[in-house]
Amino acid sequence: MSDRPNILLIVADDMRADTIGALGNRHIHTPELDRLCERGFAFRRSFCTTPICTPARAEILTGCTSFANRVPWFGMPIDPALTLLPQAFAGGGYHAIHVGKWHNDGHPRERGYHRTACVYPQDNRNHQPTHGHWMRFAEDGGGESAGHATELFTGRALAEIAAAPADRPWFCYLGHSAPHDPHECPEPFASMYPAGDMPLLPNFMPEHPFDNGDLAIRDELLEDWPRRHDAMRRYRARYHGVISHLDHHVGRLLRRLELDGTLARTVVVFTADQGLAIGSHGLLGKESMYDHSISAPLILAGPGIPAGGRSAALAHHVDLLPTLCALAGIPRPPSAVHGHDLGPLLRGWAERVRDEVLCEFFSPEEPGQPLRHTQRCVRSERWKLTWYPRIRRWQLFDLAADPDELVDLLAPWRCRHRQAVEAGGPVWRKDPWSSRDPVPPLAHAEVVAAACDLHARLLRQMRLHGDPLLALDPPPSPLEG
Repeated sequence: MSDRPNILLIVADDMRADTIGALGNRHIHTPELDRLCERGFAFRRSFCTTPICTPARAEILTGCTSFANRVPWFGMPIDPALTLLPQAFAGGGYHAIHVGKWHNDGHPRERGYHRTACVYPQDNRNHQPTHGHWMRFAEDGGGESAGHATELFTGRALAEIAAAPADRPWFCYLGHSAPHDPHECPEPFASMYPAGDMPLLPNFMPEHPFDNGDLAIRDELLEDWPRRHDAMRRYRARYHGVISHLDHHVGRLLRRLELDGTLARTVVVFTADQGLAIGSHGLLGKESMYDHSISAPLILAGPGIPAGGRSAALAHHVDLLPTLCALAGIPRPPSAVHGHDLGPLLRGWAERVRDEVLCEFFSPEEPGQPLRHTQRCVRSERWKLTWYPRIRRWQLFDLAADPDELVDLLAPWRCRHRQAVEAGGPVWRKDPWSSRDPVPPLAHAEVVAAACDLHARLLRQMRLHGDPLLALDPPPSPLEG
């Protein structure tokens, strides 16, 4: 038996980073993920470049951002010159297994996996728009399996792990389709959260304040505008139910591995492709640069990983490939150029491995139309600067004071008022008996310094990752105009 650890990588679909009880959500029941957090190390700020399924999963597979792996949108093939995560593990002597959602080009059996099962959407025999999470898959020996995807994928992962060769470690990628819409699951989870008891999210808005270039995309059409309080409570209640159902089956999988003695020598990683809005900023989907969309949970547990660890350092999907290779003792592929090994953070040897992350959205206005560059952002530990090239608009958020991203420091009226007050001009001022602002005010010079610094970081990251927008229409200074 090898002394190298097994690797179990669980990837949820559209799961916000703030939907785990142990990490601060008082409104959700996730006892199994809470237990995983206690056993392992959780990153509070883990991001993807492009917050939709196919590009986000391609980043996990390649260790390259969507600019370098050539997958900024659905249906686009991963650059064949890149070494994928399963290929690295198979080449390193691991038995590689894929179960569940793939959603990249080709089939996982062609990408380095020795075994595949319940590959969605390629092998699902049910019509997804009408059947949702209820799927059917052919079995190797004839016949078929049918049921809720979360239950099917978990069962097949257990079967494939049990059948893995005993003379070498295994790598298993378990891609769930939950909690992606339609938010449906069996009882008791389907009715676990009464909608009337579900609070609105703190940054709920009836509509987004302006056209971000992607407001008519598919995900935004699942509920009416303006977003109603009762509809958003129902939406969030269903979403939480699907997450609790997923949590239950994560526990089913880990308990089985614990009972047969496998868990003690297995590194478990839980993450998601990206988050979801669910009414935050008037949005439903994930196609935005707000943290509720570009961030995802990231928990690692197992041999060599400290229990109960937490980090607020910036992490990224592209960091998973080099981190898992290091934990497994196999070479990092030379093509995985953008990731950092998170090991120094896990062990307390470093406070950070990156200073900022670059995120983007690149989409067609309507299905089948050419792709358009609609959003870019650079996020540091404290600040976020977002550029909307279609409407020539900037946003700047001080995330330390405003984690819900409600106060745009570059709003023109705010800049005018701030400058007038500091100049001692004749402006309306707050009366002494009025309530205090919830976000501490910043001096105009502080806002200017932050905007200039973030703009320089944005351009540097765009050059580093080969962002095509830099040559087509470089973002101007956020102080122009």
